[in-house]
Amino acid sequence: MTGIETGLRRVEDALAAIAAAALLVLTGLMVLGVVLRYVVSEPLSWALGFTTEYLLTAIFFLGLPYTVRAGAHVRIDLLYRLLGTRARWWCTVVGGVLSALFVALLTWGGIRLAAGAWAGGDIPPPGGAELSWPVWTAVIMVPIGTGVALVRLLHTLAVPEQDVPVDLAADEGVDR
Repeated sequence: MTGIETGLRRVEDALAAIAAAALLVLTGLMVLGVVLRYVVSEPLSWALGFTTEYLLTAIFFLGLPYTVRAGAHVRIDLLYRLLGTRARWWCTVVGGVLSALFVALLTWGGIRLAAGAWAGGDIPPPGGAELSWPVWTAVIMVPIGTGVALVRLLHTLAVPEQDVPVDLAADEGVDR
């Protein structure tokens, strides 16, 4: 394993740990919210904003690079399995290039969104949202997650034999 691969894996693992922690916090907030609503008739007024703006964003975007590395993203592989080796290679390359282009656009859009929110000092007005925190603190997760996923996709295209997706490896009896 190269230094680039090792470093990339460490970053992906750290982001995945943050995404997993966000999922645990989300679960805890949901349980606490239900208990408070039905036991003391006082729901957590800020929980919806925190969940939608921070936790769900963290779960999706910070978990994305690990998902790409693990080959756990959604795909339709019924046709793929029927193809020959050369056709599979072409599908993998074309899919990788299209994925990299799409994720690059997401990264660019995320950078513009976060930079605009930072530069503009965007903060929801008091009473305008559950949380009046600076907007950039939530949207910064978009370019971070997609940027690392883009590096993973480009690395996979440059060094294609380095990662066999987990589900295909299990299906085809490939050792990792």
